[in-house]
Amino acid sequence: IGNRGKNGNQIFFNGVCSAEEVLFCRRTMTVLLGAREVEVGDRVQTLAEGHKATVRYVGNVEGANPPEGWVGVEWDAEGRGKHDGEAKGTRYFTCPAGKGSFVRPDAMLAPSVSFQEALVEKYASKEAASAEVSMPFRASGGKKQAINVEFVGNEKEVKRMAKTDQLEVVTLLGLRIATAEQEEGWIKKNATAISSLELDDNLLKDWQAVSDIAAQLPALAVLSLSGNRLHPLTVAPSPSISSAFPALKQLVLNATGVTFAHLELLKGALPMLEDLHMASNNITSLDTSPSAPGAPISGWPSLRGLDLSDNALSTWEGDIDRLGSAFPGLQRLVLNGNKLSSLAFGGGEGGGFG
Repeated sequence: IGNRGKNGNQIFFNGVCSAEEVLFCRRTMTVLLGAREVEVGDRVQTLAEGHKATVRYVGNVEGANPPEGWVGVEWDAEGRGKHDGEAKGTRYFTCPAGKGSFVRPDAMLAPSVSFQEALVEKYASKEAASAEVSMPFRASGGKKQAINVEFVGNEKEVKRMAKTDQLEVVTLLGLRIATAEQEEGWIKKNATAISSLELDDNLLKDWQAVSDIAAQLPALAVLSLSGNRLHPLTVAPSPSISSAFPALKQLVLNATGVTFAHLELLKGALPMLEDLHMASNNITSLDTSPSAPGAPISGWPSLRGLDLSDNALSTWEGDIDRLGSAFPGLQRLVLNGNKLSSLAFGGGEGGGFG
């Protein structure tokens, strides 16, 4: 998964790294962005244009000036990079050609923030208390681009919202949120009324980062994470993740790269889930295990709505027709924008619709 360089102070990865190698990286390659240490796997964003990337390497680059303090990234956007993780004959990481770059974090990348910082800045800062406020608004489902809505002359409403412990609906879009809080327990003390939370287009990198927030929101019923590239679980989730979503009814995961194989380990943490959005994730099949094609989907008895629009599904037989048995309570299925050339409805033991 990862390899140390010849001089013992380089480390590079093809994506997921072991805990041992993360510790090695931290020990030998401390690079700061703002007040936070940059780590392999972090999500980052450029200062100027907001382009997002995943950190694949932290450390020295031979022949660079200066050689130390570089961050190797894999850009989300095709063609934004210059290489595939190899520079001047040395491979530092691996990514698709034209998506890799080395950057100086202090010059090019914007520091991430915590959920605590973003919530206070938007709802409880001096700027939020002004008489004219511009707030991003996104239509239900989270696929459409956010638009700004101006609230004029709403001083009383803004002052009411500034009491963060009374907020029920919170929208924090594109604010570079990567972590939960600086002060342990702050969310639980100051944001417990939140029942609907939109965190689209931030820098959350995995389900642990998400659960660190959600676990402190006992009333959370609606959660949108669209646009966050979440690393999939590879082992059974920790207790902190498994217990983080007890009341969640709607989960929006559009443009996150999440597939059913990724959710297979997480489904036990979503006992009340009724509405699942997985649009624009380049899903090509509904397999739950990459090593076992055709493995049945199961364990979602409460699901009522499923949005799989704008994916790459192309076959009904053997794939879509499994949904009837996989989701016995399913009432709404959205498949717009896929590559289905024909539809077939059949009953019987196959679990098809009809």
